[in-house]
Amino acid sequence: MGYIVGIDINSKGEVHIYLKLDENYRKIRNIIKQILAETSWIKSLKITIASQDSEKKSQFKGGLERVKKIIAVSSCKGGVGKSTIAINLACMLQKQGKKVGIYDADIYGPSLPTLIKKEDSRLYSPESDSTAILPIEYEGMKAMSYGFASTDKAMIRGPQVTGIVKQLLTKTQWGDLDYLVVDFPPGTGDIQLTLCQEVKFDGAVIVTTPQKLSFMDVVKGIKMFDVLQVPTIAIVENMSEYVCDQCDKHHKFFGQGHLAQIKNQFGIERSLQLPLFNYLALCSDAGQPAVHILPEKHTVYNKFKNLSDMVVQELIAISKNPKYDIGTVMEGNKQIIVVKQGNEIMKKIDAWELRRSCQCASCVDEFTGKKIIKDNEIEKDVQAFEIQQTGNYAVTVQWSDGHNTSIYPYKTMLSDQIDSAN
Repeated sequence: MGYIVGIDINSKGEVHIYLKLDENYRKIRNIIKQILAETSWIKSLKITIASQDSEKKSQFKGGLERVKKIIAVSSCKGGVGKSTIAINLACMLQKQGKKVGIYDADIYGPSLPTLIKKEDSRLYSPESDSTAILPIEYEGMKAMSYGFASTDKAMIRGPQVTGIVKQLLTKTQWGDLDYLVVDFPPGTGDIQLTLCQEVKFDGAVIVTTPQKLSFMDVVKGIKMFDVLQVPTIAIVENMSEYVCDQCDKHHKFFGQGHLAQIKNQFGIERSLQLPLFNYLALCSDAGQPAVHILPEKHTVYNKFKNLSDMVVQELIAISKNPKYDIGTVMEGNKQIIVVKQGNEIMKKIDAWELRRSCQCASCVDEFTGKKIIKDNEIEKDVQAFEIQQTGNYAVTVQWSDGHNTSIYPYKTMLSDQIDSAN
């Protein structure tokens, strides 16, 4: 009970349901969709998270009050190099003249004490506030991890973990920061939900590897952040290749990867491939981030510089992105998808045309690019049952024929790849 926060219904049969965000959000959302699927008068259904009052969020900020931007670095799998990328991204942002902090949110397996070794990493409270925590200082960067506070990680129960994560993040006196990089634990569970409920994240960097299994996890990660209303600002494909130091030959041990498919399917414009580089691991094990040691002309140094540039530029671009509104109208017996910017109609697309243009793995072979579904297999009267914004650049469409994995970047919808309605 109490999951539905509000409902908007208009005379066109458009229904917008606002749900409370908690661990049952996805389950409740699917139940509502199933119940309303057979309701004939509903022409368009949107189910989204009720916007959280900014004033309510700010009361949880505590030590974050003077932090300008908060960036999540996430992966749905462990062992993909997420923490190494997080610390080097933070260090590179600092090398570019920014005030930076890093928070290791992994309670069961904190990595920050290994990545930045300090002789004295004890935590203290300021004299003026015994409930607050002073962060560790490393090369001018502020850092916090449960690993600095305790060596007993294995015996903590789930509810305790989320409380510790929240407390360390909000009670740490971060001071004036341009960027706080938060190294998320792997997965899409309660800790991720808690962090994004309590604090407004400005963007997420998702780390993956070239294998297909990792690609499937990236999709889960992007969808999780969409639900949590955190824009995915960049994808990093780690271990994309190995460059032989003897012959300079490029070896792709884990395959070609799926970056192009991710960019096409989700409209995420910024991505980076990071090669296998043994010195990166050696630096991490020695407690010295690689970007503090490598020469500026080194390939890996420049990769992290490119990543930090991407993050900064994308956060700026988010505030300037054109805002599109996607709706539907009936023209005769055909449904038309309408793309609007403000009051201006940018394009009209026949619902059948949009459905046949789906590029998901069920409709297009991910390796050959060949269409799997034939045009004559798509119902002529197919309609978009639900349209939801996905990230910054795309929408997800649920179709009346049961197809529910269609994602359309705005750029694709407005391009010549999809014909306009006559």
